[in-house]
Amino acid sequence: MDMNTDINILIVDDEQDTLFALKRYLRLEPYTTHFAKSAEQALETCDTINIAVVVTDLRMPGMSGKELLDALQERHPLIVRIIISGTEDIGMIIDSINSGVIFRFIPKPMEPERMKAIIRDAIAFYRMQLEHREMSALAEKQNRYLTQINDELRLMTTRLQDSEQRFRAMNDAAFDPIFLLDAAGRIVYANVAAETIFGYTRKEFLSLLVGDLMTPENIKAGIIEKLLTSLNTAPKELEIDCLKKDGTDVNIGISVNTAKILSVPHIIMIARDNTLRAQEEKSRLELEKVQKTLESQIERRLLQRHVPITLEGASISHFMLSSGHLNGDFSDFIVYEQQLADILLGDVMGHGILSALVGSGIKSLYLRTIARKSFRTTVPELQEIVTDLHRECIHDLLDIEIYATMLFFRLDLKHKRLSMIDCGHTSTIHVHAADGTCSLLKGSNLPIGMVEEQDFACVDVAIEHGDTIVIYSDGITEAQLPDRSFFGEDRLIELVTRHQKACTDDILLAIRQELSSATGGTTFEDDASCIVIRIS
Repeated sequence: MDMNTDINILIVDDEQDTLFALKRYLRLEPYTTHFAKSAEQALETCDTINIAVVVTDLRMPGMSGKELLDALQERHPLIVRIIISGTEDIGMIIDSINSGVIFRFIPKPMEPERMKAIIRDAIAFYRMQLEHREMSALAEKQNRYLTQINDELRLMTTRLQDSEQRFRAMNDAAFDPIFLLDAAGRIVYANVAAETIFGYTRKEFLSLLVGDLMTPENIKAGIIEKLLTSLNTAPKELEIDCLKKDGTDVNIGISVNTAKILSVPHIIMIARDNTLRAQEEKSRLELEKVQKTLESQIERRLLQRHVPITLEGASISHFMLSSGHLNGDFSDFIVYEQQLADILLGDVMGHGILSALVGSGIKSLYLRTIARKSFRTTVPELQEIVTDLHRECIHDLLDIEIYATMLFFRLDLKHKRLSMIDCGHTSTIHVHAADGTCSLLKGSNLPIGMVEEQDFACVDVAIEHGDTIVIYSDGITEAQLPDRSFFGEDRLIELVTRHQKACTDDILLAIRQELSSATGGTTFEDDASCIVIRIS
């Protein structure tokens, strides 16, 4: 029996032809399909029927698809939400993705098999949510039951509680040396770990006093007396130098407690080899250092590129503040002529080696795409390069379910033009030297790797002498302040406008200082990248 037969999905669209086509696409699917011509009707349906998945268009008269999704998230948070829309709704789509109100986005025109697969994934996700809620409820019920049992056991075992706690401490340290001493300080028990560290056999230990394991300096310091008085005092933590059987020293940290065995008081001494722990800590720190060095080399050699010094007509400064772990921020500069260059700035989703490798791969693919067109007498158009790059990598990115926000810049200083293809990246700040005003440059494309088919729109802007262009990653605007708010785009715009007369290096320095001052630190959750260009 198909488990999806008890599942209800709801399709919402104000176009009757679209609803009819979807009904035909899904007629053989094992779930029950409902249809609504408006967002208001969809809400009524969700209030009366147990809906698992809602698939909605964005643009509808009255309540929009985005408003419907927000209402569903508040009233029916378990419903899995999917958007069907065209690329003209890119702003609303990105807002929905960023706010986490949708599960997937299906671009128009719809591919039936792709849509069916996405709905099946949504149903699986819905069932997983239900199972998680049921397991949480069961766990809560079991926890209440266990709490009741524990309360009853606590009442029954009050007289044994002290001894139980002492022996639990001994069991937790089973890999450390454990000694049992009588009131005179004689060793009456030693475990295997004690034999390994001190070199005595268990039989040899039984002929020793605890003082036989200590250096003369410890004996003079009265350590033995402190141990033996533990029978009448609270537990102690001590650090002492001991002697192995071969006469070598070993620094030991000991915990001392007491227990009654056959009604006779004994001292439990748990020893920890500080020398071994120090070596382990040193090895751990050395490993972390090597790892950070490797990550730094990957970022420096594969993901970042030095600013070109041969470009005429512009000064460029660049920084990348590392988060301390490997991320997917990358940049590159390709100089065709002394007054013509491309600039790349990208951010691959996630962290770690996969994000870094994807970023490095996109950079290499961009250069390879240009190289394949190098036989031409003219530089290929930016739109052509990005389209070819997307065609080369989109299927691989979809397979590994990863995407990258990208900013492709073409800087033509001879003709004073700037061309830009923005794929879901942060806005670009353009400060006009003529009047000191500031404008934001923003494209309309989705991130690379999010959808299979995409037409890349190019934004062309005139630039003048003295203009300042600032390109940055979301690691700057989304840097978190002590009050849990973000650094923000407005703060960055105000800062750049205030320092527009300064050189590019000084503008970068001002951004770094303001970022550190506002956040209260020099490291961030995400890499922070910034490129400042001054037209000269």
